[in-house]
Amino acid sequence: MKAPSRRPARTPAARRAPGPAATLLALLTLSGCAWHGGGFPGGAVEGPRRDDKAFGPACPQVAPGTANAAALEKTSVLAAIRSMPQLSELTALVKEAKAEDMFRSMQNVTVFAPTDAAFDKLTEQRRKAIAEPGKAGDTVRSLIVAQDLTREDLAAGQAYPTLQDGVQVRSATTAGGGVAVDGAEVVCGSVTTKDARLHLLDALPAEG
Repeated sequence: MKAPSRRPARTPAARRAPGPAATLLALLTLSGCAWHGGGFPGGAVEGPRRDDKAFGPACPQVAPGTANAAALEKTSVLAAIRSMPQLSELTALVKEAKAEDMFRSMQNVTVFAPTDAAFDKLTEQRRKAIAEPGKAGDTVRSLIVAQDLTREDLAAGQAYPTLQDGVQVRSATTAGGGVAVDGAEVVCGSVTTKDARLHLLDALPAEG
């Protein structure tokens, strides 16, 4: 009697290599900064970067020359934020949120970066509240959109979902021809790093 043939065992789906979005979500969870929705909003974790010139009145202080701007384009967003004296409060907030691994894992995202002057506008009570261990991660996630947003995108006046579950930021054109995000004006936009686009703000979104 002929022995029945056996089919080769299938590799379980759980053993397949995770895709970029799954890897990023795993890193976000490990860092304590997981996005709490049903998936990664926007889905733009990789893809081509679009050209966009830096704009805004504070740009000469942020990237005062072609050489410096070129250097930033080869720098990670986390290192870029740490290198800017006017973003020391944001740097401290990222550290408090234990979000360093989250920043290292991101690709082609937009980070809305409140300057130190933006934090100075908050009351002492409010500053303590957003930096509490249980709130710092929420604050940081609410400043990141999983899309590469240029000045043209912000001028379109649309709402974009952030990494914080249920939180969106809405952009608009200001009376002076600039752009704002939830009332916070972009003082230097489209500062590009190798993995993100930074828009520096004069206030925290929705608190400007």
